[in-house]
Parts: sequence; structure tokens; C-alpha cells
Amino acid sequence: MGALLWSLLLLLQEAKGFSGDDEDLEEVTGVLQESINLSLEIPSNEEIKHIDWLFQDNIAIVKPGKKGQPAVIMAVDPRYRGRVSISESSYSLHISNLTWEDSGLYNAQVNLKTSESHITKSYHLRVYRRLSKPHITVNSNISEEGVCNISLMCSIERAGMDVTYIWLSSQDSTNTSHEGSVLSTSWRPGDKAPSYTCRVSNPVSNISSRRISVGSFCADPGYPEKPSMLCFLVKSLFLLLLLAILTVGLCLFRAQKSYETPRVRKLKRNRIKLRKKGKSGPTPV
Repeated sequence: MGALLWSLLLLLQEAKGFSGDDEDLEEVTGVLQESINLSLEIPSNEEIKHIDWLFQDNIAIVKPGKKGQPAVIMAVDPRYRGRVSISESSYSLHISNLTWEDSGLYNAQVNLKTSESHITKSYHLRVYRRLSKPHITVNSNISEEGVCNISLMCSIERAGMDVTYIWLSSQDSTNTSHEGSVLSTSWRPGDKAPSYTCRVSNPVSNISSRRISVGSFCADPGYPEKPSMLCFLVKSLFLLLLLAILTVGLCLFRAQKSYETPRVRKLKRNRIKLRKKGKSGPTPV
């Protein structure tokens, strides 16, 4: 009895495999408004009656032509008219100008002449949009401790599904990464300012933003910065030069004043004498 049951189970498994019910699902990725090919491999020793391409309903029914004759497409779903073609050699399905509505489960049902069974191949098509260049929005604030807190947000237009965000930072000759559309970091002016790039990707595209340096977002005039030695030396030399110019100018001014004072006094005395002479002269009759 046990042997009989075991034999029946084996027969059922063989029948299931031959009928094609044990489907082989293939994941396929397509690009919006571009084309995709659903390849079909049929054993060369099998004679085909017709092939049904299915998606929710029949897309097309393909009947192989006689020797030297092309295959005949017996029916086409109006949604795919003008967008569907069939390969003459492999009967693969080619869909052009993909739309979001084309995403889903497709089946190729190959009906054989030799028996009432059929071979089925299944495809799961996912349609994605090629991503545009990402944009970075920066928000910053300065804490009481003198630390600049920065929030970077990466965004893209019409992102769609299955989008991954990665932040790349190159600092001190090392590359670090952080996942997620928002990155929070902090920086103290005077230290080396880090820079960041946002990279976005989906199954059909990968694109990066321009590099952003956070140093410019904390350039507050009242922010306590740590001056470098070179900056300190330049400022000191400038002050010394300014002091030297003022000193030389003051000395020249004093020298010129001391030189001109005796002449001025002499001129004043001469003017007084002339006035006195003018007053003591003869009175006209």
C-alpha cells in the first residue's frame, strides 16, 4: 500500500512538471518610455501549436507559420497595439514605450502539438524612471557652545519607488558614507570644513549631486573663529606698518611746523611796522 502511494506521488509530480504549472518566475526591470524584451526559450524538439502571451488578459496569441512563413499574431490587446512585436526565431515578446501600467506579472503559455500539456514561463516586470540630478537643501544653527549644527536634505523630482540615498564625505583623506535622504552633522569653524555629496540610485540609474562644503553655511560675523598663525602674522604686520606710517607722518608734520614758525613771526612783525609807518605819515592839507 505504501509503495502504491509513493508511486502515485511520483506520477503527480512528473505530471505537474510537464504541464508547466511549476512556473519559473523571472524578475525583469524596465525603464519608463523605453523598451523591454521578455525572452522565451523553447526546446528545439518541441512542436508548437500556439503561444499565448498573457498580462491580466491576452496580450497576443502567436501561431508559428509554416516553413518559410512568418509567425501569425492572431490577436493583440488594444492597450499594446503598436507597441508589441514578436521575435520570429524565439517568439519572445518585445514591448516599447513602457508605461507605469505595464508593471506586473506576465505569462508565456506555450501550447504543444504533441500533447494537451503546455509550458509556462512567468515574468515580473517592474518599471522605473531614470532619476534626475539630486538637489541639496541646507539648514544650520549655531549652539551656545559655539558649534554649528547642520542638516542636509537630499531630494529629487518625481523620485518614484525603490530609491536609495547615500551621503559621501571626503575628510582627512578617508571616505565615509551614510544612508538616508537626511544627514545631520556638526562642525566648529576653524576646523577643516567637511564636504558632502548625495548619491541617489534605483534599479535603472545612479546619479550624484554637486559637492557641498558646509564651511560657508556657518560664516557668521559673531561666530568665535579660531585664527590661524598665518592670519595672525598678517594682521600683526599690517598694524606695525600702519603705526610706522602714522609715526613718520607725525614727525614730518612737526618738522614742517617748526620750520615755518620763525618765518611766520617775522612776517607778522613786518606787517605791524608797516601799519605804524602808515599811521605816522604827513597829513594831507
